[in-house]
Amino acid sequence: MSVLKVSRDSYHHGNLQEAIIQSAIKLIRKNGPDHLSMREISYEVGVSPSAAYHYFPDKDSLVRGIGQHLFGELASMITKSIEKFPGTSARASKLRFREIGRAYFKWAVKEPNLFRLMFGGFCSSDEQTSYKEDASYIMLKKALDDLVASGAMPSKFRPYGEILAWSCVQGASNLILEGHLPKNAFEDLLDGLELALGVK
Repeated sequence: MSVLKVSRDSYHHGNLQEAIIQSAIKLIRKNGPDHLSMREISYEVGVSPSAAYHYFPDKDSLVRGIGQHLFGELASMITKSIEKFPGTSARASKLRFREIGRAYFKWAVKEPNLFRLMFGGFCSSDEQTSYKEDASYIMLKKALDDLVASGAMPSKFRPYGEILAWSCVQGASNLILEGHLPKNAFEDLLDGLELALGVK
């Protein structure tokens, strides 16, 4: 093995943690989430494993750090997508709701191995975290509230909105990624989801 490329002293405070996460993401893209190695990540960054372990004491803490970063990226992608449909009309609220599902699916297709890490049991919530605090979930909640406020969805369906929408979109994304459904089935899924929630 060649000499490490960069010493830890070359990083400004805080940069090493980000460099480790970015290196891990690069390796997950290439090899999938099952083959994450702190030693390989350290080598890619150019530091000793002990330096990396200073920021991430074990694999679980590293995966949590990666997950937080990726969920932030997903939320940013969704935000940019729904900003194209401003306003309080029923049409605008329906377009935003549908676009959240599309953005979620586009992320899965663009980054299949990262998506598998995020939603394949690697980044499961624990007692200290809650999916209800996730920015993407908050945007979904707001979109459903907007549907009701604009008259596009009956209020009686609102209590089931988040769990139904997230489960359907997640399930369809997984099935398409794994080759069990064609990509064009996703739009059919969104049509069916709107019908199930009474969106008109």
